Amino acid sequence: MQHLKRVKVFSENLQPGMFVSELDRDWSETTFLLQGFTIEGPADVDEVKRQCKFVYVDFRSEEQFKNYKLETTASTTYKQQLQSSMAGGNYNLRQKLKPALSRTRKTSRLMKGVMDKIMLGEDFDLHAVRDSVKENVKAVLQNNEAMLMMTMLKSKNEDVAEHCLNVSILSIGFAQSLGYSEAQLEDIGMAALLHDVGQMKVDQRILKKKGKLNQNERAEIGKHPKFGFDILSAKNDLTPSCIDVVMSHHERLGGQGYPRGLKDEQISQNVRLISIVDVFDSLTSHQTYRKGMSVMDAYKVLMAGKNSHFDEQLILKFIKWRSIFPPGSIVEMENGEVGIVISANSEHKLKPRVLLVLDEYKQPRKERLINMAKMDLDPESKPYKIIKAYENMAFGVDLQEYAEKGLKVKLP
Repeated sequence: MQHLKRVKVFSENLQPGMFVSELDRDWSETTFLLQGFTIEGPADVDEVKRQCKFVYVDFRSEEQFKNYKLETTASTTYKQQLQSSMAGGNYNLRQKLKPALSRTRKTSRLMKGVMDKIMLGEDFDLHAVRDSVKENVKAVLQNNEAMLMMTMLKSKNEDVAEHCLNVSILSIGFAQSLGYSEAQLEDIGMAALLHDVGQMKVDQRILKKKGKLNQNERAEIGKHPKFGFDILSAKNDLTPSCIDVVMSHHERLGGQGYPRGLKDEQISQNVRLISIVDVFDSLTSHQTYRKGMSVMDAYKVLMAGKNSHFDEQLILKFIKWRSIFPPGSIVEMENGEVGIVISANSEHKLKPRVLLVLDEYKQPRKERLINMAKMDLDPESKPYKIIKAYENMAFGVDLQEYAEKGLKVKLP
């Protein structure tokens, strides 16, 4: 489903996260600085109410629109229909995942080809990369949850192309939550997809080395932003912000980054955003020298670097958006059942929507979609409670095979 544009919403019904695209008057008659902005909180709602009776909202997903209708409709029958469709038994995760898997695979194959050509010193088709990013942006806008789930399919040792693809999808999704326009999403998606191309000019034996790198090896890897800059500066149709990200994604607010030691306001918003996503994906991915961290441990690393390394407000917004249990997480319930997180809950962080796929004995069960915020009950009439989150393949649950063939569980 295409995201819904220009839906008339009365100001008193505005909610945080909504993107206001038009007002009930000319923008010049108001105090708003931007023509189009995201409602960040109650203060923004109050300011719009003070100046406008109604506005037009671009809803970024069907679920966001349904949540709005659920809060504002006066019809009990319609409200029951909405609740049924949002939590109902006809939810088809397989149907949602398959197009996202196909889309990400196409980009992955494309980027592996691009990386190979760069390694060999050959030119590559930038137009094909841009077209793929545009399709990815459309996919995120239409099927946000499924595309984000694809970033949870971590391979044993994530290569550069996979990492760049994950960072691109996550950056598009995060920027969408911040109210970026579609053109801005394409720009940041392009920058993120290309941010590490310079690594193809680094000695691959260093990149694949098991164990800690020595000082000389770290210095060699530290050259990859400049290598990337040199590769992409030869292209005529990349935006300055894209080139900036490739050159600056390892810069840090305190000036301790590389290659130029930029600090504070010298670091652009897009660089700040992508650097957070870049580190998050690296930390949660398996490397040759360590296993991937849990989402929570990765958040702790980011928070430890707030203001000194990363933009604190962006970190907080990222954590709120990505959530404690991101879509695609495999979760174990207190009663032993296992499920796949379908969507996060921004208001109740510990209560996402979950598709239960294994029973308490870790055997396949008839799928059941539960909304933990609605206090759905387990077979013993107790509210479901998550005790731990896992990555893909935990308990033999394979999201990729699920998308392709239906749920496949590899029993011990």
